[in-house]
Amino acid sequence: MPRTKKQYDEIKKKKRAIILQAALEVFAEKSFLGTSVSSIAKKAGVSKGLLYSYFESKDDLLKKIIFEGVDEFITAFDINKDGVLTQEEFIYFVEETFVLLEKDTHFWKLYFSIIVQPAVMALVQDKFLEILTPLLKILIEYYQNRGVKNPIAHARLLGAVLDGVFFNYIIDPVGFPIDDIKKLIIEKIV
Repeated sequence: MPRTKKQYDEIKKKKRAIILQAALEVFAEKSFLGTSVSSIAKKAGVSKGLLYSYFESKDDLLKKIIFEGVDEFITAFDINKDGVLTQEEFIYFVEETFVLLEKDTHFWKLYFSIIVQPAVMALVQDKFLEILTPLLKILIEYYQNRGVKNPIAHARLLGAVLDGVFFNYIIDPVGFPIDDIKKLIIEKIV
């Protein structure tokens, strides 16, 4: 019996996910610049031709991985999407961010490798700023509404703290006191 369009669409969706996961793992292990399309195809168990039928290039793969990961990250921010961050929403965001960290360390390894390589960061920087600038604005307004003296510095501090926490967790996931750190962030920064 021939497959239906729905079955084909499901197969394509699964194959795309397999390729993205393989690329994420290889990029995180070898770096973006140190990864070949052949190594991604091999890891995914597909031919290079099939990989190219899903993605235009290695750059395209990187962008899809990063932007899908960032989208997952920001969905936990300002849950009701009203442009105003409440303390409850902020706490939820911090908690969910830690869930994402523990769930997908490959993504965060890739994230850090990208931000320290200017040539690679250039591939995603404009879209990063487009996505993250409105979130930063909401965060600044949160601190303004709380009467914080320098809301921009507080908002930037949160980003720097989260980057540092994530980096340290990636280096030492077993020894890093992640739950205690999360509680401290909620207590001291939120």
